Amino acid sequence: MRISRNGKNEHKMKNEMKDLHNTYPISKREGLKTIGVMVRKWNITDNGDKQNPSKRNLDKQIRTLHKKMKKESMVYTEYSIERDKYDNKYHSHLIIHHKDTDKVNQMLSHFVGGNEWKKREIGLDTFNEVNGKYGMIHTENIMNENQFRRYINKTNQSKTLI
Repeated sequence: MRISRNGKNEHKMKNEMKDLHNTYPISKREGLKTIGVMVRKWNITDNGDKQNPSKRNLDKQIRTLHKKMKKESMVYTEYSIERDKYDNKYHSHLIIHHKDTDKVNQMLSHFVGGNEWKKREIGLDTFNEVNGKYGMIHTENIMNENQFRRYINKTNQSKTLI
């Protein structure tokens, strides 16, 4: 038996390391529905002005949203934050794997302070959209997940929340 520097048995340490990293295989995602989401958020200042959040703040808000959705049901979220082409503002794209569409829509509308979902058609595409006090969200059904993932990874790599 070999003892490491911190006095633990190396065999026990290897087992502890295996327990730290739980892998969630793709097979757990089978049976889940998938939607693509675009989120544009803003913060309301004390004066009542709308101000776009920083990239770091938006990242924190999306992580909090994921934690709240995770409490309700099994959800996997992939997201990417990108800068607008012309303004110094940020928006985010998400891929949400979920079981219950109604709960996800309820959490998303609560996230931006809205409550009325509208169906919007642009060309051949149809979006579900909600506008609220703190932002706007539009969702779409994903036909080809890899193509949508390639789209959200066009400027920077997406992150996955399990």
